[in-house]
Amino acid sequence: MRRMTMGTMLLALVAFAPAALHAAEAWPAKPIHFIVPFPAGGQLDVVARLLAERIAPVLGQPIVVEAKPGADGNIGTEQVAKAAPDGYTWLAASPPTTIQPSVRPKTLGYDPIRDFAPVAFVGTSPFLFVVPASLPVHSLAEFVAYAKARPGKLSYAGSARGTVVHLATEVLKHDSGIAMEMIGYKGQPSAIPDLLTARVQFMTLGLILAEPHLKSGELRALAVLDKARHPHLPDVPSVVELGHPDLVMSTWFGLAMPHGTPPPIVERVNAEVMKVLASPDVVAKLAAMGIDPARPNTPADFATFMRDDVARWKKVVKEASIELD
Repeated sequence: MRRMTMGTMLLALVAFAPAALHAAEAWPAKPIHFIVPFPAGGQLDVVARLLAERIAPVLGQPIVVEAKPGADGNIGTEQVAKAAPDGYTWLAASPPTTIQPSVRPKTLGYDPIRDFAPVAFVGTSPFLFVVPASLPVHSLAEFVAYAKARPGKLSYAGSARGTVVHLATEVLKHDSGIAMEMIGYKGQPSAIPDLLTARVQFMTLGLILAEPHLKSGELRALAVLDKARHPHLPDVPSVVELGHPDLVMSTWFGLAMPHGTPPPIVERVNAEVMKVLASPDVVAKLAAMGIDPARPNTPADFATFMRDDVARWKKVVKEASIELD
């Protein structure tokens, strides 16, 4: 086969460009699938459904939110990475998207930087260290002392390996010298019943899911995994106050598409997400759930954030000697 000449290549590109532009202009012409790689009912699912509800009417097509849990979030994430880059498959991205390369460097089926087109950064929400109210501890220092007095006898709830829920607790164990066994659950919501009854004695839990049980008195918060206290929990100290700055591990929410998705589609969706986040009623809804909406940002901004987050987690995982492969 003859090599394609430079002239032929240019002609091919010129012929392709209008077709690609027309495809982007005609988009969307069918339903969009918004993949959440964790069980329904979790924080990420809640945020994805709110976005879908607000953006679908503007685009004129349904946005079908699909929970695709499994393999610690990697089944759904890999599905999006390998989907056609046509704007019809979206990923609800979160910390596991950027953590997994560090804990599974040999077996991961996608690269968060190479295989995705970042679209928009949506917001953040803190995690908490919580214990059942029946546990006789009222501070993080008391819990560490309690665990040290019972080496290997305590367990903690983990929603999946290679998530903030898992890594934050492992870093605490590493920093404080305590021993706890992880009991795995399909997602944060499914772990809560065992946490409430003290079948597991500790969990790193998202504020959205923890708050109702804190208000009912069934759970007790020991620390907010953020730089400062949260307005919803003014009496709960931050991990920075407690001398653990390396435990600042808020969750984040974002939207990504497969690499190669036409830029006009990426930019259109980014613009719609920014409009949603600027809506006062949406801001109020998110605030009620303990979520801080992101400031206006571009796909390039979110790409920079994802690169920085991958690097950050590599450092955390290395220092805590965590690897799942």
